[in-house]
Amino acid sequence: MFILLSGWAFFSFAQPANNSPYARYGLGNLNNGANVRSAGIGGMSIALREDSIPYLVNFQNPASYTSIGFTAFDIGVYGNVATISSSTAKQSVNRANLSYFAFGFPILRIKTRGKIDSTVVLENGKFKRIRSTKERIFWGGAFGLREFSSINYTASDTLAGSTNGNFGLTNYKFQGDGGVNQFFIGLGLAPTKNLSIGINASYLFGRMNRIQRVEFTDDNYFNVKSDRYTDVGGFYVDYGAQYSIAFKRDTAKDNSKQHVLIVGGTFAHPMQVRANSTSLSRTYTLTTFGEDLFRDTIGFDEVKGGHITMPWKFGFGLTWKAGEKWLLGAEHSQELWSSFRDVDGKNDSLADAWRTGIGVEFKPSIPASTRGFLAYFGKMHYRLGGYYAMSQYKLNDTQLPEYGITLGFGFPLRRTRAGSGKYVQSMVNFAVEWGQRGTTRESLLLENYWNFKLGFTLNDRWFIKRKYE
Repeated sequence: MFILLSGWAFFSFAQPANNSPYARYGLGNLNNGANVRSAGIGGMSIALREDSIPYLVNFQNPASYTSIGFTAFDIGVYGNVATISSSTAKQSVNRANLSYFAFGFPILRIKTRGKIDSTVVLENGKFKRIRSTKERIFWGGAFGLREFSSINYTASDTLAGSTNGNFGLTNYKFQGDGGVNQFFIGLGLAPTKNLSIGINASYLFGRMNRIQRVEFTDDNYFNVKSDRYTDVGGFYVDYGAQYSIAFKRDTAKDNSKQHVLIVGGTFAHPMQVRANSTSLSRTYTLTTFGEDLFRDTIGFDEVKGGHITMPWKFGFGLTWKAGEKWLLGAEHSQELWSSFRDVDGKNDSLADAWRTGIGVEFKPSIPASTRGFLAYFGKMHYRLGGYYAMSQYKLNDTQLPEYGITLGFGFPLRRTRAGSGKYVQSMVNFAVEWGQRGTTRESLLLENYWNFKLGFTLNDRWFIKRKYE
């Protein structure tokens, strides 16, 4: 199953799942990378630890890999329905695509000494104090493939001769497809009970295709077609850290009722990712069948062994967990896209971006052993969130704002026993997001969109060391 899904993923990522003209700039439309659970709580992920079943893979912060109790396979798909508006026209578009798949697992567990539980009297009259032992994950890992950015747009504009140098009607057509994918391998390490640190080593790869046409209605002029292809293939690294503070309450030794504050941070420094670029400009006329008939090559430029410069990225977040019933959190992240440079050393109309999100998750306290149709709704996870952001696009001296509201549900599957006092459980997650980006002012475009995300999380107990008596 894993091999089949992996092959499907590589083919699916070649079909971008949006149709935004803003993808003309930079690396295209960026995917924030949150799994479907995080998508339901405003995209929060920096301070999330998946330390209760079902276990998910939070690849946005590699420090969270030390919280994956059992082997977890996580896959997400999404669909997009959007309306793109200018001051004079509207267009509706929709797409669907595979978003990510990830595989996480604990690597090394260690035992720690707890408090003195009891005291026993030996036969010789001496006392012996009995200490409990606890087990925690010291080392966890994950790997997977996700959509880093995508490009898929078609747009046009027409200028009259009075505004275009008396060339008659001139049609400008813009078209693009492709994108960048990210294959990552990550490790998380917990040097102390409360602190976790992690790193994701990634390989970014993909092709970005952008085509621009200038077509004249006057037969005295040749049309011009400019093709630009950029092939990306290089390494990228990001880091994460999380610190957990447990507040002792009257939990009757039940950790599921403990209150925990989690502080998280992520960081990525500028890196030069290898890329090649080819630009080709040709004149052409249209045949009676509307096909291109090329006349001459008027420009050719090729960059081999070049690179693109990825920007600074950093973020921090707080999450409060009230047992397994409530989760509240907020986070803020920034990406300094003003330092981005393409293969030609240009910034490509990008500015520093930031994003703030909040979210809440609620799980009713219905015992897992309770059966019945209505009881199932008491075992579900209910999520709500929102975000406000300033995107990386800055056009006509206007940086584009973005905001949205999210709603999510977790549908747990049957729990199965995995050893003494331990269980594994899989889950189907669903999230819906309404958002808006851009503006109709300054001759720009406004995007209203609905994102529907579906995720499947499969948990199992692997890598068991068998014991025989």
